[in-house]
Amino acid sequence: MQQTSAPSATPSSLATALVFTSPAPPIAWQPIKDADDTVIGHEIFNRSRTASAHTLESDLALTHAVLSHIEPAPLLGDGLLFLNTTFESLHGSHLDLLPAHQIVLEIPSLGHAASSEAMARRPALEALRARGFALAFNHSVLDSAYAPWHDLVNYLKIDFSVLSAERAVLMLQWARRISGATLIADKIESTAQLQLAKENKAHLLQGYAVSRPEPVPARVVLPSTADVAALAAVLSSQADAGALVELMQRRPALLFNLLRMAHSQALDARTPYQSLLTLIQAYSAEQLKAWETLLQAVATKIPQLPQIQYCEKVFPHQSAELAAKAQMRWPDAPAGSLQLMASALLLGHMLGMTVAQTADQLLPGALAQPVRLLASEWQAMLPALA
Repeated sequence: MQQTSAPSATPSSLATALVFTSPAPPIAWQPIKDADDTVIGHEIFNRSRTASAHTLESDLALTHAVLSHIEPAPLLGDGLLFLNTTFESLHGSHLDLLPAHQIVLEIPSLGHAASSEAMARRPALEALRARGFALAFNHSVLDSAYAPWHDLVNYLKIDFSVLSAERAVLMLQWARRISGATLIADKIESTAQLQLAKENKAHLLQGYAVSRPEPVPARVVLPSTADVAALAAVLSSQADAGALVELMQRRPALLFNLLRMAHSQALDARTPYQSLLTLIQAYSAEQLKAWETLLQAVATKIPQLPQIQYCEKVFPHQSAELAAKAQMRWPDAPAGSLQLMASALLLGHMLGMTVAQTADQLLPGALAQPVRLLASEWQAMLPALA
């Protein structure tokens, strides 16, 4: 919720969208393909940092963007997502919020400390594998100092930008000694390198000569420090789920982030929910605490602008009124489902999203379909924005 340049939106929504949305960290992602040119996943980058300069804070900001951004691109689609990490971020609770089966964590090298630290860091890497994450390493892991890690390698990247042709071929040959590792010819920058990688049977290919990185014009809704403090207070009090429902209905930035996270995680496929209460109950206390920690890292100190005061005072009343109108129109529908629909549609309306876009990005499938079918009726009930 930060005043900044507006996203792509209908003209009538620009003033409102100015208040509530902010650019995500400058994101790009690059396809990773197999030898048949099929995309199997993407590596995602925070373009404001070099590979060696990202930190726990930048990793948290990128994770928040992956989970909570306003699409145009579904960063968590059906393929794999390769994420760069630091050793600090590998211990972060934010990893509990990512769908482990889709995530490949790129493990940094230890440099000169490898001989003394590789064994000591093995338990943490084993724990990540046990949680379902795949691990990727660069070709330095082939050094004997990293022998304690060899049986943990899922993906092994051979960096063609720093190796001669002869050395790259040798690395591919050595890499095949690591049983079960998928070999990625990385940073392929010329057709000659691409041909060399294919001739030497690299399993996967990545680089400018394969497919260039694409910027992702994602936007996020940043919670304020007051939002996160309120969330922390409810969680620390160990109040029941009803208290969290009441908080979400008063704090639209928190509600938006929760709905987007659940949607990005495809939570509905594992734990169906059709109300805000059942959504909150689908998360464990540990996951909610991890979410609070993630939001704390990206929370913004926002001055109490009149527009924000208006939103936080009026949003609960407008969403309740919209739900009441819907209940009159569809009296047999569950009240909790109508309240979730109304809150989501009001959020989308404030952000310049159409009813269909809101249904697709904020609601579980069982609620999204009827909303799309009745889009014109919902649109007629939405309030005019100030």
